[in-house]
Amino acid sequence: MKRLLPILLLFSMSACIYPFDIQKEEGEHMNLVVSGDILIGETSRITLGYVYPVGSPVGAMRKEFPMGTLTLEGDGGFSCKGEYQYRGVYSFDTSTAPANQRYRLNIRLLDGQEYASEWLGVYQAPAVSDLRAEPADNGLQLFISLDGADSLWNFRWDYTETWEYHADFVPVLMFVPGLPDGDNEDPGKIYRERYPEEDYYYCWTSRQSVEPGLASAEGQSGNRIKDRLMMTIPYTDPRISTLYCIDVTASGLSPGGRAYLQHLHDISNNTGSLFSPTPSEMPGNIRCLSDPAQVALGYLNAVQRTTSRLFVPPTYYKRGYDPEALLFYPAPDEDGRYNFDQVFVNDSPVRFSGEAPTRENVAWAPKRCVDCRASGGTKNKPEWWPNSHK
Repeated sequence: MKRLLPILLLFSMSACIYPFDIQKEEGEHMNLVVSGDILIGETSRITLGYVYPVGSPVGAMRKEFPMGTLTLEGDGGFSCKGEYQYRGVYSFDTSTAPANQRYRLNIRLLDGQEYASEWLGVYQAPAVSDLRAEPADNGLQLFISLDGADSLWNFRWDYTETWEYHADFVPVLMFVPGLPDGDNEDPGKIYRERYPEEDYYYCWTSRQSVEPGLASAEGQSGNRIKDRLMMTIPYTDPRISTLYCIDVTASGLSPGGRAYLQHLHDISNNTGSLFSPTPSEMPGNIRCLSDPAQVALGYLNAVQRTTSRLFVPPTYYKRGYDPEALLFYPAPDEDGRYNFDQVFVNDSPVRFSGEAPTRENVAWAPKRCVDCRASGGTKNKPEWWPNSHK
């Protein structure tokens, strides 16, 4: 009886995740999943994983990973053993690996199985000839243009987004929770001035692309990609509210590597045909030497990469709400008590009218309006960030 088994392919260059189903006979050995690329001139990371049965607990899948010895071999004498890091990830020092050699990955698992990739020539890095943002009706659009090196016709890019944003208000008061009865409604005790170190106005957030961008110039007169749309950011998106940065990493791909990644993309986004091959039927470039009947899923490339950075100011940002409309004044309960401690669970004081705070004149707002960390950011400003906010 056939069962559907979900697997996760983790491509270490972009930390992208592709979920999909494959047909597998019950009781068969779990397939090996190999992901990553050989990165010439920098550290390479290769991830090993398994195909798991439907219904397998996530915790169990995170505990069991293929273990063994991984070696990168060059046909000109280069050799480098992988160092195990965590959760199936092996790192290789390929910072000095010559670009004029061919490479392959050899895998010897503790269960005795041996795998090897095909011999891979190194694809030179493309040039990022343009990286820019342009306004459009549906939001701010980011475009990339790439020029291929030598005979490079297939391209991949990944990116890291970093953005600075701020809270809606800088509160002039801080609330002191947990006071004893008799003090917990006294404005002179429950409110205090904000300390300088309690500046939660500016925050930073970073995230990586989920899956790689792919493009091919095959069939064109020149090996270049011009004005390829990377993403569209709505004008109301907080990412572009203060200062936004995107760091793009681009590399070349073999035709087979691009086809493999495109196939996974189509399946994970439900755009594949009903008659498309399952991932287990899509030919990779890793073979089991000890047992040809075993299937290894994955496709490696040996590449050099290039990077480019773009900053986007808040020129086009449009706040999608009015923060003043979110302010409110806590009301007493049926017994006339204010229960400020309960209000403080989700909200924070912002400002007061008059000469001193009272129980009735302090305006409150949701915590996210006064503490930027409530929206998932941190106070850890990147060292390279151009703004001087602390």
